[in-house]
Formats: sequence, structure tokens, C-alpha cells
Amino acid sequence: MINKIFLLFTAIMYGWLGGWALFEPASYVEQVGLTLNSDLGSAEIRSVYGGINFFIGIFALIAIFQPKHQEQFFKILLFIISGILFGRIITLIYGEFTSAFLVGFTAFEVVYFVFLYITLKNMKRKIF
Repeated sequence: MINKIFLLFTAIMYGWLGGWALFEPASYVEQVGLTLNSDLGSAEIRSVYGGINFFIGIFALIAIFQPKHQEQFFKILLFIISGILFGRIITLIYGEFTSAFLVGFTAFEVVYFVFLYITLKNMKRKIF
């Protein structure tokens, strides 16, 4: 049951964030502290932040109704979150970890990482 709650929360959060970046990239970047200087910038926000996050939300929704996909979804999301957290560590090393926004999102990502890692361990299968 906890997995389905996690998946529903993930579907809502990532679907919403992805949809926002896909369809309103200027508004999205304003809220997260980025700037758009060209159509290329807008296209990259739509693709990287919008497309990837939106599809994470869609896959989470699929995994709610087709539990056979849960383990695969958890592995993929753990891989993505690990990459994001690696980037956060590099940001910290470079001394650019200076905003409350980064702290909040990093805390969110650490919680996700821990949940995914424990859930996959409990599934008693290899993580990668």
C-alpha cells in the first residue's frame, strides 16, 4: 500500500512539475531562479525538465495500475535521483549550494533516494 501512495504522490508531483515546464517554461524558470535567453533555452527546459519529469509522472501512474512495472520504475527513478544527487554534491563542492530552493529540493531528493533504496532492498532483488 505504501508503494501505491508513493507512486500516486510521484505521479502528481512529477506530472505537475513536468507539465508546468513543458507548457509554461518561462513561468517555471522564473520560480526556480533560472533565465531563458533564447528559444534554445526554452526548448531545453521543455525537454529536460518538462519531458523527463512528465514521463516520470506518467510511468508512476502506469505502475499504480500495473504493479508488474513497480520494480522497474523504482530502479529507473533511483538511477535518475542518484544522478541528480551527484550533481548536488558537485554543486556543493563548487560552493554554489547557496539557496533555500536547492536545500528544499535536495531534501526531497534524499527522501526519495532513501525510500527507493529501502523499497528495492525489501524486494530482495539486485538494484542495478
